[in-house]
Amino acid sequence: MKITAVRGVPLRCACEPISDALSTSRARQALLVLLDTDTGLQGIGEAFTYGAPLAVMKYLVENTLGPKLIGRDPADIDGIWQTLYISTLASGRRSMTLGAISGIDIALWDLKGKCEHKPIAALLGGTRDRIPSYASGGFYAHGKGLDGLRRELEGYMQKGYTDAKIKIGRNLDRPHAPLKVLGITEDTVTVEEDWQRIRAAKEIVGEGRLAVDTNASWDRAAALENAPRLVEAGVSWLEEPIPFEDMQGLTLLCRSNPGLQIVGCETQQGAGNFTTMLDVGALDVVQPDVGWAGGISECVRIGAAAQAHCRPISLHCFGSAVLFAASLQLAAALPGLQPLESEENPNPLKSELSKTPFAADAKMAWFVPQGEGLGVELDWDAVEKFLVK
Repeated sequence: MKITAVRGVPLRCACEPISDALSTSRARQALLVLLDTDTGLQGIGEAFTYGAPLAVMKYLVENTLGPKLIGRDPADIDGIWQTLYISTLASGRRSMTLGAISGIDIALWDLKGKCEHKPIAALLGGTRDRIPSYASGGFYAHGKGLDGLRRELEGYMQKGYTDAKIKIGRNLDRPHAPLKVLGITEDTVTVEEDWQRIRAAKEIVGEGRLAVDTNASWDRAAALENAPRLVEAGVSWLEEPIPFEDMQGLTLLCRSNPGLQIVGCETQQGAGNFTTMLDVGALDVVQPDVGWAGGISECVRIGAAAQAHCRPISLHCFGSAVLFAASLQLAAALPGLQPLESEENPNPLKSELSKTPFAADAKMAWFVPQGEGLGVELDWDAVEKFLVK
């Protein structure tokens, strides 16, 4: 079997504005990756974009990386990964290039599963048939307020979730606030209002785990000052408190706050970079995104590094149905697994692209799709509906 074509398929749909500490999303987008072969089999993947220009991501997939795949045997997954990574060392290694490699890698694993008539989880030696998850939401939105946050979290608990995550850090009234640099004033809250949100969220979650995510908007001083207060408020998980470049700061946070798990980093990429963070004790929980960190192949290596350092792993997941399926397949085989991120914001790219809806048990553990490869069949009419033309 030989690869004959590599295509990027940009998708976008409008959404109600939601904000985290640094940005506001008014649309959801995804870049699907399609690998065609001379047998007619097709592999499907997704490159997570973090809002990056879809046209640039598509160009990387089709023009920078794609030609290196033509004529290659798709079964040589590791060989192809190394080719793509080494050939882009000067211009890549991080950001959109490794995101594009991630999407290609997922598509290669999907192809392998289809060739061997097995789900990716089985190819990886996975034994889990369902993946525990936590509700990911709690974004800022115009007019939402504390009552809106309470209603949102109550809805998650009624679904069967026991753990939930909310956003914090969208403040202007603290030193070195990034929003001041960005000139953003929309839907901000005061620091005290954020603490009210945290206390209200903990009341709803109760004995479950409350996670908070600053999206790396704090600096080291703010993180070290606020971490003990988070523990007192009943928060047990602090996600990306500061930029991952400040590994010394993350290490100090881990060492000085044993009652608070320091989690990261969804924006970090590559097993080597995660291993460096683990070597210095900068993470309590490892949190890669399979569509950004290097694909399934690299996330398996990241999982092995986490296991070697006796650290659990929890996958970040904020993409379309393709990325959610890839995350479920990978999670089925990862050692030391903690609950998967289950985004609860309305996202048609996640809810409408697959012909068969994802299913969860009463405790919101998601069943791993049992079909070949990713285990999902795309609704091509839905793909056409959201296609950026």
